[in-house]
Amino acid sequence: MNTTEMNITPHPKLLDMLFAHKSNVCAVFNDVLGLHDVNHIAISWINNNHELLSFSSTPALEFNLFNTNLWRFDKTFQPDWYQLCTQSSWEALYTQDHYDELYYIKQAKHQYPLGISLAANVADNAIIYSIASHKKCQAAREFFAHHYDDFYKMGEYCTRELMPLFLHCDQD
Repeated sequence: MNTTEMNITPHPKLLDMLFAHKSNVCAVFNDVLGLHDVNHIAISWINNNHELLSFSSTPALEFNLFNTNLWRFDKTFQPDWYQLCTQSSWEALYTQDHYDELYYIKQAKHQYPLGISLAANVADNAIIYSIASHKKCQAAREFFAHHYDDFYKMGEYCTRELMPLFLHCDQD
């Protein structure tokens, strides 16, 4: 998928979908929450129309981010970053001019001192896994810094389970 020239926009139903299908979404995320000290997981999908749709175990976090324009200053949602299909700590992805605001909305407000984003391609669409923990000890930091494969597997599982909802939302 070539997205270097594209403008990413929130899906028209993004804010509503964060809280819709709550029982289905919670059931999927509850399967992985707690593993490896993970307390938050969100899966964001960028469709062929360059629209971003997200499901989250902490929907208030994404709601607060996408209800403002702050998400535009989080490199997690910029093609130059997610096209690399790599991973980065949340702090490394905040633009300098909006660092404090993004840190507050994503981390301080929800008490997530550890956060990472991981990007992948699934069926020629970009997928972003956002994962965070309440833990701030050195062991948790080390795990988050060196066990990306475990987090990709968690994200892949959740994506597989949530893909029917992503596709349903995209067709409405």
